Amino acid sequence: MSRQEYDYIVIGGGSAGCVVATRLIEQNAGTVLLLEAGGPDSSLFHTIPATVVKVFQQKSWPYMTIPQPHCNGREMIIAQGKVLGGGSSVNGMIYIRGQQEDFDEWGVPGWGARDVLPYFKFAEDNESLSGEYHQAGGYLGVSENRFRHPMTQAFVRAGQEMGLAYVNDFNGASQQGVGYYQTTTRSGERCSTSKAYLKRVRGNDKLTVITGALTHKVLFSEGRAVAVEFSEKQGSVQTAWVRKEVVISAGAFGSPKILMQSGIGPKEHLSVLGIDTLIDLPVGKNLHDHLHLSLNATTHASNSLLGEDKGLRGISHMFQWAAFRSGLLTTNVLEGGAFIDSLGVGRPDIQLMFLPVLDNFDNTPGEKPPAQEHGLTVKTGHVRPEARGQLRLRSKDPQEQPLIDPNYLGTQADLEGQIRAVQVGLRLMEQPSLKALIKKVTAPEEMDWRDTRALEVFVRQNIKTVYHPTGTCRLGHDSATSVTDLDLRVHGVPNLRVIDLSVCPMVTSGNTNATAIMIGERGAAQILGRPLAASNPGPIREPASWLREG
Repeated sequence: MSRQEYDYIVIGGGSAGCVVATRLIEQNAGTVLLLEAGGPDSSLFHTIPATVVKVFQQKSWPYMTIPQPHCNGREMIIAQGKVLGGGSSVNGMIYIRGQQEDFDEWGVPGWGARDVLPYFKFAEDNESLSGEYHQAGGYLGVSENRFRHPMTQAFVRAGQEMGLAYVNDFNGASQQGVGYYQTTTRSGERCSTSKAYLKRVRGNDKLTVITGALTHKVLFSEGRAVAVEFSEKQGSVQTAWVRKEVVISAGAFGSPKILMQSGIGPKEHLSVLGIDTLIDLPVGKNLHDHLHLSLNATTHASNSLLGEDKGLRGISHMFQWAAFRSGLLTTNVLEGGAFIDSLGVGRPDIQLMFLPVLDNFDNTPGEKPPAQEHGLTVKTGHVRPEARGQLRLRSKDPQEQPLIDPNYLGTQADLEGQIRAVQVGLRLMEQPSLKALIKKVTAPEEMDWRDTRALEVFVRQNIKTVYHPTGTCRLGHDSATSVTDLDLRVHGVPNLRVIDLSVCPMVTSGNTNATAIMIGERGAAQILGRPLAASNPGPIREPASWLREG
């Protein structure tokens, strides 16, 4: 067998990895191998926005936390995308960058709000917004929803009845207010990074993409990364050699796992597992995530999304989408939202997401799902958690899932923030526009929003992730407290980078996929040695031998 050798190896074909691979090929930087543990995003469900529930459940790593002591000892699901496009192929498509203060508070030179804004804009093809914060012409489609459910409209009116301003742009000067989310869609279709970026270079003979490829570890010689070991469908171990750089873009769980399996991580942990420590770094530490509560209510009328995928209704919706890319199937379900300053400090700390259907999509296995009734859900959560957890290896076996301890609700401030979030949500449900629709609030049932003791019980038992894990390969100056430097290079290895959400010192305030894509753009520019890679769209070619399914 001939030796597999490439200029660049990108581990992880997710939100950031697809961006990096595409930019390297576009700029003729050399040959690129992209390794993705999941499969291709060829299913129609990855194109239809409203089928988000199906793809999320079927195309994700089934990660679970260890028992969380502050959440009544529950083991909690924290799945992550396992498919080309990663999270961008399975998420709710909400386009949120976070607050400008988030990036400034990272305290990292070159990564403040003014520094990252050009990369957000460069990526974006916004159909309706421009000016200081937005632009058209990028690869990532950012659009208004083609469908707005009447109950979502009631939610937006209710927010204004509660005193919130109507906001047309949650990614502008301020998040504060209520409105409709822009989504990572284009012309009624999901716009993942696989479709927005990777599809543009898929006919290039310098790109090789292998799906079903589980990375085992990175190999080193004389302080440099020289190869990557991986297997396809649990087959024999293969070795791919690298001439220039290895880029790890496997996410907040996958990236630290690969680093530790390669001998880069906390020495006291790796030595217990019998892994030789090449570089002692705080890999896997600083883990944190967003949490939320689903406030559920049944409705008087049969007016939710329940049953819309069945029978003649389902056929009608599919025909409308297939023929015109319009109608109900263009919805991302989470159409409306709000950001609220619950502390009166001039900066929102609570996020709301509205569903015109009872939330029954991301329950931890074994938990009782809501009844199959018509209803609505207000997802509400605190967006700036203080608690920090960690990720550790379970064993040396790359097939085993890591031990994940996010330390959910690990500080009193986090608990109080989630209680305030529930209070905001319950107050919203009492506003005239929503109250007229609601028959009964079923979660939390018969609870006064002022009863903080009862709300604490509800929070601890029902809190769940928003699937935004962050921080496990933190960037910074000091190798004692960070894993990567300001150019996303792993401390001590000049040709090994981590480019994904794991580098964030603190999670941004809101949904994180836009930030992952920005990091991909910024990381690619740093590899290429230029502030912004020149745009070179070119024709989208049909695939040749670019994809080898494992």
